[in-house]
Amino acid sequence: MNELPEYIVQLVVKSLKKELTEEEQKQIEEWKEAHPEQADEFKRLQVYVKTGYDISTFKGIDVNAAWKLVDRQTGRKKKRRLRSYWWAAAAVVIIFVGDILIHGGWQRPVSDALLSSSESFRPGSKKAVWELPGGEIIHLNEEGNRKIVNENGDVVGQDSMNVLAVASVHNGKMGWNKVRVPQGGEYGVVLGDGSRVWINSESELLFPSVFDGKERMVEVRGEAYFDVVKDARHPFVVKMGHSTVRVLGTSFNVCGYAEDGMEQTTLVVGSVEVDCDGKVYQLIPGEQLEIRKGSEPKVKKVDVRLYTSWKDGIFRFLDMPLDELTVKLKRWYDVNFVFENENCKMYRFSGVIKKDVDFNEFIQLIETTTAVKFEIEEDKITIKEK
Repeated sequence: MNELPEYIVQLVVKSLKKELTEEEQKQIEEWKEAHPEQADEFKRLQVYVKTGYDISTFKGIDVNAAWKLVDRQTGRKKKRRLRSYWWAAAAVVIIFVGDILIHGGWQRPVSDALLSSSESFRPGSKKAVWELPGGEIIHLNEEGNRKIVNENGDVVGQDSMNVLAVASVHNGKMGWNKVRVPQGGEYGVVLGDGSRVWINSESELLFPSVFDGKERMVEVRGEAYFDVVKDARHPFVVKMGHSTVRVLGTSFNVCGYAEDGMEQTTLVVGSVEVDCDGKVYQLIPGEQLEIRKGSEPKVKKVDVRLYTSWKDGIFRFLDMPLDELTVKLKRWYDVNFVFENENCKMYRFSGVIKKDVDFNEFIQLIETTTAVKFEIEEDKITIKEK
């Protein structure tokens, strides 16, 4: 796609705040006249900027500060021309969504009917179920602040501040533990060796009562982020469906939902080795190994924040197709989506949004910045073209 000059993006922002000088307005008109081939791109950019303008708190945004935010988000050291339309679009959405929705500034519903229909769709919360060796079930939630004892009265852990701290000295039965996070939930776990794990919605972490072998082995079904305590003599091993991740001490994210048809290992700090069907891939920070059914595993450079910010309570999307985005919304808001046709799945969305934002506000943003609309009927949401 043809790139849009950054100064044009800034002038569009100023124009909708009614802050343009006559000279700046003239600059826009001259640019449009000189670049008729970019008319559609310009209109699409205006839609994104108008989204923010419609939010009441938009008038308080400092344009220079906002662009500094964009520089931080995109990793630029200085201002330069935006590389593609989607960076321009993402930049604008980051300004408005990052500075406004993250702080809860948008309260206008799409419509009274949509608001009423979506009231039952609440953001997820901190909740999980801990299944002890032997089958005993313990429910964990954000209200918890307690020592956890098993049926024999042995202290096996501490549940506090949305985190389960597993006892470092084993009490009770030996065997494998399972922490299961349902749809619409997430939870943190501190393992007996001090390693921290953030478990995403609709995911499971399996781990032994005691790490007593040469390796500290756990298993993940779904998605989890790890911050592993270093122990050179006892490598930390994460097993997924089709791959095994081996580390000494590092921070990384693994994602392997069965329904997604792929597994991803994203490295933040340190180094990891991923074994896939006997072939070993070594990653460095900022790299991701993606394994898709029927394709060769692929290592690529990524912005790790797009794959790890969920643990910090933030959704980050960059040019994500709606069919992928709705899967993430389904897991967090516990809703079901149906697409009217294949075209609806291909529309893309960029933004930075706090995970506790109201569902109605989230879909309003998508409706405003794409050519789709949402129709809600009981527990099913149909996505249609406008």
